[in-house]
Amino acid sequence: MLTLKGVTKSFSGRPVLSGLDLEIAAGESVALLGANGSGKTTTLRCIVGLTRPDVGAIVIGDVAAAREPIEARRRLSYLPQKTQFPATLTVRETLQVIARLRKLAPRDVEREIELCALGPLADRNVGQLSGGERQRLAIAVAFLPVVDLYLLDEPSASLDAVASGLLFRRTRQWRQEGRTLLFTTHIPGDVRHLASRVVVLRDGRIQAEAAGDAELRRYERMLERDLWGEDDEDLGIGDCRHDAVVVDRRLHGAGARA
Repeated sequence: MLTLKGVTKSFSGRPVLSGLDLEIAAGESVALLGANGSGKTTTLRCIVGLTRPDVGAIVIGDVAAAREPIEARRRLSYLPQKTQFPATLTVRETLQVIARLRKLAPRDVEREIELCALGPLADRNVGQLSGGERQRLAIAVAFLPVVDLYLLDEPSASLDAVASGLLFRRTRQWRQEGRTLLFTTHIPGDVRHLASRVVVLRDGRIQAEAAGDAELRRYERMLERDLWGEDDEDLGIGDCRHDAVVVDRRLHGAGARA
């Protein structure tokens, strides 16, 4: 569903992605982890087309993003770390604007208002929303189009338990429908509830990959120890069957924003 081959990107001469190769199959839900500056957000922005790689190829389905950028973008939906909507528009009006841009039906707006529990907020101006309510609106915007690929940059940031539950249920539904998810996170529960595979970036390259309940649980514990400061254990996380797949001690703050 998604292929990155040799993707390289530098900013002001500083390498951020260094020949990144990544393959994600349809129906996978991949957590992208890594320390601050490891290239997580840049990876998502390159896929979306907000950042142009210096070198390399990105293919979404059978569409080469460099050759057919508009068609490639039609096949995905993106939730950035920080979203901004006009403060004077209501929640419903914001969704209606996005729906018109994506050529969606009015019923799609009402669907997301219901599924994201935005009914009580639908006629409230965006400027009156709390941070958590704005994040829920941002998720509704990302969910509005039904596409093959969803890219979410720290999707559960600022969400309360109820909203997190909504997010987890929707993404499970996507996976059942064969849709693909790539997301960044620093929150342990996201790995448990959202991921079928973990990919760890370091210095713009893949340092480790893991799948399966036992390995995902190890990464979840790693993030918990990062959050709680329990750094007295040497975790040695990775797929031990492959000598090259070894993560250094606790990723030095894995999951922090790139």
